[in-house]
Order: sequence, then structure tokens, then C-alpha cells
Amino acid sequence: MVDGLNQEDKRTRVILGNIQSCVAELDLLLTHLLAMADGVLGKSSVCLCITLASKGKDVKAAEKELGDTEDELRKHVESLVQATQLHKFSTRTANKLKQADARRFWDEHFGDQREVSVETLAEALRFEVNEREYKGLDSEVALPICRQCFAGQTVTVLGFGEVFATASISDTMAALSKRVKAQSHMFAVKVFDYEEKKIDQTTEPGFFMCRASDSLKVIRHLVMTHALTLGEDEDDSDDEFTFNGGVVGTTGTNDKHSPRSLHDVPPEFRFMASGEFSFFLDNGAVRVTRKQEKTLEGEEYLSRVVLVRNDDLPDSLRPKKKVQKSGGIAGPGSNDDTAWETESRAGEGSSMGDGKDTEAYAEDVAEAIMRRASEELAVSSCRDIVTALRTPGILQGLRVAVVRARLPEEALTFLVEVDQLRRAAGAISPTAAGALSLPRLRMVKASATNIATRFLAAGASYGLPVSDEVRATAANEIAETASLAEQEDPPPFGLDKRMLEALVVPFLETEKTLAPALGSLRRKQANQNKVVTGKNATAGEKKKHRVVILGGGDAGNTVAFDLARDDRFHVTLVDPKNYFEDVTAQPMLLCNPGTATEGRWCGTVCAYGTVIDAGSHSRNSHVPGFAMSVSKSFVEVGSERAVVPYDSLVITTGSSYSSNIKIENPTAEFRLRQLQAEAAVIRCSDTILVIGGGLVGVECASNIGERYPGKRVVLVQSGSVLLPRVPKAHAKIMKRMEQLGVEVHLNERVIAFDDMLREYKTDKGNVFHAGKVYRCVGATPNTGLFKDDRTDPAIAAQVDDKGFVKVTAYCQLNGFTNVYAGGDILEDKMFGSSGAHAVDGNQYPERIASTAFIHGLIIARNIKRKLDGEPEGGANLCSFDKNNDPFGAALEISLGLECGLGVVHPILADIYDSMNFSFGISREELERDKCGVSPEVARNKEQVTALVVGAFQNVEMNQIVQGMFGGDPKMKDPLAAPPGGAPEGGAPEAAPEAAPVPEAVAYEPEAVPEAVAEEPEAVPEAVAEEPEAVPAAVAEMAVPEPEAVAEEPEPEPAAVAEVAVPEAVPEAPAAEPVPDPEAAAAEPEDAQAVQAVE
Repeated sequence: MVDGLNQEDKRTRVILGNIQSCVAELDLLLTHLLAMADGVLGKSSVCLCITLASKGKDVKAAEKELGDTEDELRKHVESLVQATQLHKFSTRTANKLKQADARRFWDEHFGDQREVSVETLAEALRFEVNEREYKGLDSEVALPICRQCFAGQTVTVLGFGEVFATASISDTMAALSKRVKAQSHMFAVKVFDYEEKKIDQTTEPGFFMCRASDSLKVIRHLVMTHALTLGEDEDDSDDEFTFNGGVVGTTGTNDKHSPRSLHDVPPEFRFMASGEFSFFLDNGAVRVTRKQEKTLEGEEYLSRVVLVRNDDLPDSLRPKKKVQKSGGIAGPGSNDDTAWETESRAGEGSSMGDGKDTEAYAEDVAEAIMRRASEELAVSSCRDIVTALRTPGILQGLRVAVVRARLPEEALTFLVEVDQLRRAAGAISPTAAGALSLPRLRMVKASATNIATRFLAAGASYGLPVSDEVRATAANEIAETASLAEQEDPPPFGLDKRMLEALVVPFLETEKTLAPALGSLRRKQANQNKVVTGKNATAGEKKKHRVVILGGGDAGNTVAFDLARDDRFHVTLVDPKNYFEDVTAQPMLLCNPGTATEGRWCGTVCAYGTVIDAGSHSRNSHVPGFAMSVSKSFVEVGSERAVVPYDSLVITTGSSYSSNIKIENPTAEFRLRQLQAEAAVIRCSDTILVIGGGLVGVECASNIGERYPGKRVVLVQSGSVLLPRVPKAHAKIMKRMEQLGVEVHLNERVIAFDDMLREYKTDKGNVFHAGKVYRCVGATPNTGLFKDDRTDPAIAAQVDDKGFVKVTAYCQLNGFTNVYAGGDILEDKMFGSSGAHAVDGNQYPERIASTAFIHGLIIARNIKRKLDGEPEGGANLCSFDKNNDPFGAALEISLGLECGLGVVHPILADIYDSMNFSFGISREELERDKCGVSPEVARNKEQVTALVVGAFQNVEMNQIVQGMFGGDPKMKDPLAAPPGGAPEGGAPEAAPEAAPVPEAVAYEPEAVPEAVAEEPEAVPEAVAEEPEAVPAAVAEMAVPEPEAVAEEPEPEPAAVAEVAVPEAVPEAPAAEPVPDPEAAAAEPEDAQAVQAVE
């Protein structure tokens, strides 16, 4: 029956499989009937029926079952006949592919196949290029072309035909290859007034995205498409990404606000939409003919070209209208200029002009096809809630969308945790069909109980948009099943399944509630590469210098606050959060963050709106999202790759931890609820385990030990001393730990983690069962955006082998005059040291908040001075010199709320003492040990936090901080007042401090994560009961030495305050971030994709 069929065809394979299933089912039915009739089969079906009836069997039911199966078999056979006729009477490729070369290619390589994988098509194209020796084509570009042109894993005949519809395989491949290799380019549409010989300032068509290799022929097509989007003001009422600016253009075709008719376009832009313009170079000096447009390509021409209305040109230069064979406009034409040929539309299949301009048309098609594929891929990544949850970049966009839709953020966190639990459970196979799997049961029980406690039980930390009845039913079912699982001999079947099923109804109801946010995100995703601008200037105003800042931490906010209050600048702050958080203060509020109006936490945050708001005239903006890539004139933000242009760029993306210490939740309100939930977890845990004895670990262990003297607090340190970067500190800290009852294990590493069972084993055989675990063992610079494929290669090259950014002493990227960087992401030479390591004697860079403030001051002052006319490398520019640091860092490390460890040079201590900022440590002890324990240190840290947060809200306070850091000898400011004078605004009552941070660590919440957003919350793999709470701990902490190496000198984070300079008031504080083990374990993908804040 199947002779002559192509059994490799997908449709045929499916039909044959269905027929085989039906035949097998009939066979089973007959066997069953025979068994019912005791093997007695008459010579007809009547005899069989009589036999069955005589035995009391239901003959009608048997007859119906046989009839249904026979009908199904008949349908499949008919489908097979159809497929046979299709193969016999038509060639699918010949029917579907209009372009001759495309037909030839598909027939040669795939025959009658309707679809192939992307990889298979790429291999065929690679073979074609090599075999036919296409000139100038690299066969290795075939796979990137296929991946960018075809969304999904397979390519159908129709999909192939859409890409290779007009030009030959070689011409289309050449055009696609050029676009795949080229960088993105932001094209500014400039209309030139030919009579006045200047740019027409009354017409501002905005920007659109193209490729740096595009020809003016392609640009013409993009200008016409772009003009059709200028018909209406966009309505952002349902847009979760309110940019506080205007969307000025997009080359996308899915914008529901974009007009599709020429008559909908404003009159001043209709000449663009209809193609009635000519290109000129060099401000109208050189005219480009239509025939030349396809040969002039690349940035050399894109940066010089302007548009001139054809109606404004003299008759001698005005393009002549020409009759087209297809019925175009009548008029005499010239052989030199064919300005009125029919404009091609990508995907329509019509030829361009007289049909000979296939190369230019191939480029048109390449642009449209790749844009459409990009949009389809973006939309597919958020086709449903679960898909969005599993894509880090999309997840962060969904978080923002949820906030914009005024839905509870915890609802999304709940979905994330349940989805992670399902995936983790699915990864553990049962021991046999339905048999009990103890590892799976333990994991599901721990995670489900944790989720129920925090989201579903009465008095839960978080609320869900579901009815009380649904919550109670699910919580009770999980509690009842969990109690059965705790029995010595639990029931052998179904307990894990029962707990998972109990979460289904609340999951579905929550998913339904978030549907509006998902729809809003999907619409956003459909419009890739929108060009976004702030409200730079009103009519008659001079255009402002656009400064884009990536990351709202200490360095980024220092720049933002200063420039936002200078009328010459328009500031755009890019950060996934809407608030600044001084993480250096968090170890002291871990156990009791307080409320939104009272307690410690409310004094550690401020809204970004206050940072960049310079009054009623301010047009500065905050773009919520992760920076994805950087080009020479713009950055791409968020999964929809919104384009934000700049004149000067400041990259202060900070660092991130393996556990989610630096959280990227969109709102401060939800962050507070997380910290409150974290405090509740600590309160309910009998044992708290802190891994890592550096700055972060010491602060966390001591603060928890002081607040809960009855709990077992265990601190495990891989090295031989605590706080090894301060040689004489170990004995003093150990004494404090003994007073607090903290159990310290030195020269010991945790080597086995079971977050579900809360069981942790060390290399010395100790086993700790902890309700809460803090992994204080490392951070990495947020430089993922430098590695993005769309980042300019020259910018991407400015990252060293450790992942840090290489800059000049002026905080500029090497080779760039308008791209700056500051904070934790900078290379080692941009940080001072706190001295020799206690174990190996080496000196390590201290990546701390105070140094980030200095970077911010240098950047802000240099941008302003260069705008004033100071040349590159000019004598009046500020610079950084780590070697100009006579006293080293001054640190304040919290050892609880009652006291702390101060690290300061005796002379520097005298200076601070004269400013009423005493460390409370005797001169004798400082001369001997350079450190000491004192109650004043803990009090000073609180004052430092107030000063830091106040500096980003109040001009007078900001002047005090600028005075402090401006006097730091590491910062060289040729225009600064002579040292010795009090900072402007008077000396503060308390001097700020800064905290050291290890090489790969950072403290500031400054960053704009690049790829993804974090999922702090529960991951099934993470500690069951508190996957979510991200330890609030810590600011600028450096990362404690990794546990892996006993004497590892790797710098630890510091929750400290580093005292600045003798000449000035000390610097800003820094606190250590405390890693959150639970979140980390559960969200590996997020941890990689996200670029957290400094």
C-alpha cells in the first residue's frame, strides 16, 4: 500500500503511524472478544455475537467499539490516499516556490519534503556556496543566516519561499550575509531645506534602526516605512514600559497605532511616505541619483546623507517621472535617474523597477525578512506565562508589566516558584512505575510546604489574587499530605503528586489574573528596536546633551544627580528598579527591616524619581529594564531591544552574586516585603549557617547572633583567619563572636549542599542542618552587555580576561571620548587597597562604595568640562590615581547593632575626631593594630547611610558628599580648592565611610542588569523554606574568600565604610551583601543572564 510513497515526508509518516495504531487496536479488540467467547469463534460475526450473548456479555458495546475503530481506520486510509495523489500529481516545491533558482535548490537538496530543520537547511546552503563557488560569500555564515531569518527549529517550503522569493540563491545569500555581519545603526532622519541651505528644524522625523552596511537604496525603503509610523501620537495607557519620554519611531509593522494609509500621515511627512525625496550628501553639496543609491552603502554615507523634498528642488535637479510597464506614472524619463520606479515591498514578490535591480531588491527583502523573524521570535518567547517565566530577559519585562498593570508582584514570584518546583520534580524519575521515590518526595514536600507557608496559609507573608477558599484548600491539602510523608512508613504512592496537584488551581487562577500584563508585554515584544527619546527640548529651546546612565547605584546616581540639575543635559537612567537601595546598610537590618515608614530600611532607599527630578522643568527619564547591548551612539534596553540614543554614555552596571543578594524587583514596596519575609525565616529557624568569613559573612553572623542569642549561628571559613585583609582583626572579631555565641569553624569548607533537606556537609565531616543559609562567597562584574552579539566590537574589546572594563585614568573606555564607566565593573587599577592580606601578604583592590562615588564625581565633572570646551586629555580634567593614597582605606564593619570594627590610620582617625566623627578607638590601639572594636562604629554606619541616601535627594547634602569625596587624594581635580578647607556646606556631624570590596565584588546596587532579571524567589532546588527571601544583607560588600581555597586571598565584600581622605570628610559607607543561597540554587539561569546592580 505504501509503495511509491515518500515515507520520509512528515505528513505521510504521521498517517502511517495512525493506521498502524488503528490496526493494532483492532487486533487487540478481536483478541479480547475471543477471550470473552472462550476462544469459540464461529464462521461469521453472527455466531460470535450469539456466543457472547449466551455468556451474558454486552454485545452492543463490543460492536460499537469495533465500529468506532473501523471508522477511524477508514479516515486515515483516505488521508493516505490523498497524500499519494499529492505526490503523484504535483510537486510541492514547484507549486509553492515561484523563484526558479529557489525551486531548483529545494528540489536538488530536499525533493518532496515539506519541511527541514534549520540546521539541515544551513548545511545545504553551505554546500551550495562551496560547490558553486559563489564569489565573496563565506559558507560559514549560512547557519547564522538561517537562525536570524527563520523563527523556530524547522523551515517549511513556504517559509523558505518567503526568504528566497525574488532574487537568486547567491544574490539573496549575499544580501543576508551582509546584514548578518553588520552592526546595528541608528539612522537619524534629517530633512534639508534646499533653499535655506540648512537642516529644517521644523520637521523632526526622528530615528529608526538599520544596519551599518545598508545601502541608500535600503534606507529609502526604511524611510518610507518609518514615515507611516508617524501618523499619530502613541497611546501608552496600556503600555507597561512607560519611558517618561516619547517613542519617536519604529521600523516594526505590528504597532497597532501605526497608520497604514498615506492619508493618515501628517502632511509634513507625506513626501517621505510616498518616496518623493532625494538623497544629498554633505548638507546638500552632492546629489545622489537613484541608480547610485544601491552602490553607496555603509556608515561613511549613512552619517552624511540628508533628505530633500523633490518639490523643493529646481527643475534641473528634480527627478523626472517615468512610465512604468506595470502601469506607473507617465512622464519622460532620463537614463541617469529613475526616481519614480515602482517601490518594492518586502515579501510582495513583485520585481523592482524594470526587474533588473535584483541585487538592491535582495537587500530590501533581507531587511524585511530578518526584521520579521526577529519580531516573531520575540513574540514566541512570551506566547504564554510559563514560556515567559523560563526566559530571564522576558521575565524581567513581565515583572515590569505586572507593576504597570497594578497587579501584585508576588503573584509572579509564586508562578516562578511553582514552575521551578514542577521542573525539578520532573527531573527526578520514579524508581518504578508509580513507586515511591524518596528523593522526589522529600524535595516536593520541602518546596511545596515552603510555598504554601509563604503564599497560601493563613497569615502568609505574600498575598495572591485568588479566593480565600482556593488558598485554604491548597494549603490544607499540602499540610495534610506533608504530614503523611513524615511518617516512618509513608504510603508508597502519590504523595508527591498530591502536593503538586494542590498547587494547580491557585497557579491557574493566578496565571489568569496576570493575562493583561502578558498581553501588554507581547505587544511590546512585537515591536523590536523602537527608538526611544526623552523629552529633550521644547520648540525654541536649545537641544540638550543626552547622557544615558546604565545603573542606578552609587556611581550612576552620583552622575545622574549632578547632571540632572544642569540645564544643558538630558539624563536617562536605565535600571530595572524604580528605587536606589544602600545595600551597605543591610546586614544591620537583616533581622528587623521595619516598615515603609519606621525602622532601618525606610532610611536606606530613595526613588529614582527624586534622583533625576530637577523640578517642574525637568524632562529627565527613567527607563525600567536591563541594558542588553551598547553601540557607539545608542544602547538597547530590555528584551524588546528598545533603542536609547546618547551623546555621552555612563556604564555603571555593578556586580552580582551567585545568590541573589542584589535584587532587581521593579518596586521598593515588594523589596520590603521580601526583606520582611527574610526576617521571618531567620526568626523561625533554629540554626543559621553563614558560609564565608570575610566582611559579608562576619557582619551577617554577628548581627544575627546578637539579635537571637538562643539560636545556633554557625560561621564556616575556608581560611585560617576571619577578615584576612585586616591582619590584626582576627583576634578582636573572634572575641566578639564568642560573646555572641557564634560558632566559628576555620580551615573548613562546605562541600555538599542539599537545600531541600537543609543539610550541609563539610570537608571535615561535619553536617549542619540549617533553616537559613547565607553563602557569602563571591561576586562577578556585570559586564554581560559587553559580550552581546549586538555590542560594538570596539566596545566589547574593552573587557579584560577577568571580566572587568578597561578604562583610562579619566574613567573613559580606551579609545572612546564619550563612553565612561565607573564602579565595580572597572579594572583593578581603578581601586585602592586596604593593605597586605593576612595570609599571603598580597594587596587586593577594594571595590567599595566610596570609590564608586569618586568615579561618579570624575565622570560628571569631566562631561561638564568637556561640554565647556575642555579638550580630550586637557589639563583641567579629573583623573584617578590609586597610588596617591597615603593612609589606605578607612573601614567600619558592623559586629551587631551595639558595636563594630573600625579600621583606620591613626592620623586619619585624628582628622575625623576633629570633625566630631570619632571611631572611639584609642590612639595606642590604632598605632599598634590599625583597628579596634568600638560602639561608635555601629552608630557611625547609620549616620553614613543617612548621608548617602540624603545625597541623592537633597542638593545641600549632595554638596557635603561631593566635598568629602572631592578631597580624596586618589581623585585629582585640577580645579579643586586647596586641601584643608572645610567642604562646602560645613563639616558634617558624622564622617561617611566606605567599605572595601574584593576583586570581583561590588557593593552598590547600581547596576542595570543586562540580560536578565533576577528571580530571587524560590526555586525548587533552593532551600525549601525560603527560596525567596533575598538576604537583604548588604551593601557593597566584597565577596568573602571563596570557600574552596583555604587561604584564598580573594577579597571579601565589605559592609563597611571607608574613610576618605585626610583633607576631606570621610567617604561613603559600604556594606556587605549577603548571598542568598536559596535563591541561587534555584535560579541558575537567571543568575547568569542577569547583570545585577553594583
